[in-house]
Amino acid sequence: MNQVKYRLAKLVASAQRTKPNYQIHRRVLMYHSISNHKQSGKDTYTLSQQYFAQHVELLHQLHKTENSKIVKLDSVDSSGITITFDDGYRDTLTIAAQILSEKSLPFTVFVSSANITSGDSKFLSRQELIELSKTSGVTIGSHGHAHTHLGELSPSEVFSDLQHSKDWLEQVIQLPVTTLSYPHGSYNSEVSRIAAEIGFEYAATSKWGVYEFGTQKLEIPRIDIWSNDDGQGLEQKLSGKWDWLKRFI
Repeated sequence: MNQVKYRLAKLVASAQRTKPNYQIHRRVLMYHSISNHKQSGKDTYTLSQQYFAQHVELLHQLHKTENSKIVKLDSVDSSGITITFDDGYRDTLTIAAQILSEKSLPFTVFVSSANITSGDSKFLSRQELIELSKTSGVTIGSHGHAHTHLGELSPSEVFSDLQHSKDWLEQVIQLPVTTLSYPHGSYNSEVSRIAAEIGFEYAATSKWGVYEFGTQKLEIPRIDIWSNDDGQGLEQKLSGKWDWLKRFI
């Protein structure tokens, strides 16, 4: 979303009169990369460290209230807020984990195993993944192996991709991997069925929405976090003022 569209959308959000109600549902936040530059980059999903620090401060304050606690994705709590990261960028360890750990806020990192073994320095290395998995409050989940559109694959290809990812991650971090994020948000009922068969218990989508009573555990909606989202932007999204977007996303 470019700057002009974002500003217009933010004006629409500001006009909404909704109030946050963490007691009846949970909001699952979807982050990607955190930049150490002061300004967020042109990439829609790269948030500046400055904005991320504002987010964490707000989340830390909310965490002190019973109905807005920060909880893990696989928590049985029906209320609160969940923090997730997709793709397995190196800055999840070097920037995000340090800031979140200082506030004792739990979060989930969904990792594509092919990204880790690619040798690309923007992603975690195998050793960095192990280090991240040992960080207090961190849950490592699968983001598939090849980071491909699972909804476009045959059942056998989906099974192969997800099974490879799960097996590889569990072998590396020596922990069970039971959470999944569908790469590119691409999935269908058959993909979810296969994920459950392999042993995934919770799966996050890229659909905009809240995690509420009746939501399928393998079809959990999330709230996109974009590069333009400062602390006020996050507060608006947590308050439901951007929920009108679910009609378009």
